[in-house]
Amino acid sequence: MGMSDIDSKITRTGVNYGSGSSGILPQNGRFLHMNVINLSQQVDLFKNRTIKHLKGSFNDTKNFKQYLAKSIFFIHIGGNDLHLTYETKMKKYPIDKYAQLLIKKFSKQLQRLYKLGARKFLVCNVAALGCQPFNINTRNHTGPCAEEVNQRISEYNKLLPSLLTGLEFTLPDSKFIHGDIYKVFEDVIASPALYGFKDVSTSCCIDKYGARTGTCAPNVAPCEDRKTTAFFDAFHPSESMHFLWAKRFLKDSSICFPMTLIQLMQA
Repeated sequence: MGMSDIDSKITRTGVNYGSGSSGILPQNGRFLHMNVINLSQQVDLFKNRTIKHLKGSFNDTKNFKQYLAKSIFFIHIGGNDLHLTYETKMKKYPIDKYAQLLIKKFSKQLQRLYKLGARKFLVCNVAALGCQPFNINTRNHTGPCAEEVNQRISEYNKLLPSLLTGLEFTLPDSKFIHGDIYKVFEDVIASPALYGFKDVSTSCCIDKYGARTGTCAPNVAPCEDRKTTAFFDAFHPSESMHFLWAKRFLKDSSICFPMTLIQLMQA
C-alpha cells in the first residue's frame, strides 16, 4: 500500500494489503484508529491498483490470467472481528449468528477475488486468541488459556472448512486449502519445548507497568531471547511462531488440508 507508482508497476513477487486492526467487517479498528482498511477495501485496492499496474507487464491478457491463476492468495483474517470488535461493538449478536454473518461476508470477498482472476487460495482459520498473554493474564480461566474467548473463535472456525469446500465445488478451477493456525497454537501451548519455546504465556516486550502482559511501552528494550517466546507483545505472535506456521503449512497435512502449501504451489 505504501509503494510508489513506479514500484507498483514492476511488482512481480508479491503484494501485501494487510492493515493493522482490520478485519472482515468495516467496524474493525474504528475505535482504535481511523485509517483501517477492511477486507472489502483491500480487495478494491487489488482490483484498482495491483491488477491495473500488473497488466502492463504482460504481452497479452492470456499470459496475465495465467499468472494470476498460478499465484497464491494467502488470507489470514477474522481475529479482530471475533475479539475486540465483537466485545465492543457486536455483542448484540449471539455468537453463532455472528459467526454465520462473518462467513457470509467473507465468502463474498473470496468470490470477488475469484472473479478478478485468483484461483489458488490458502485461507487460515482464527488462532486461539484466548491463549494471548493479554487474555491469559486479564481474564478468569481454569485451563492454560481463556476458554470463553477460544469457544467464541471455535464457533467461527468450525464453519470455515465447509465454506472453502463449497467454494471450490462451485468455482471452476479453484483450489482452496485450509490453514489450521488454531491447531498450531494448541500444539505449542500443550508442548512448548517440542517446538523450541520456553515462554508461551507472556510477551517479549515490556509494558508500561514493567510487566509483559500489556501493550509495549515506548523506548523500552524487549527481551533478549526472542526466539523462544511465542508472543512478541501481548496480542501478536513472535517471529518464531510465524516461522513455525510457514514451516508446517508447507509440508504438514495435519495443518493444511486437503493439500499442503507445497502441493498447492505445484498444482
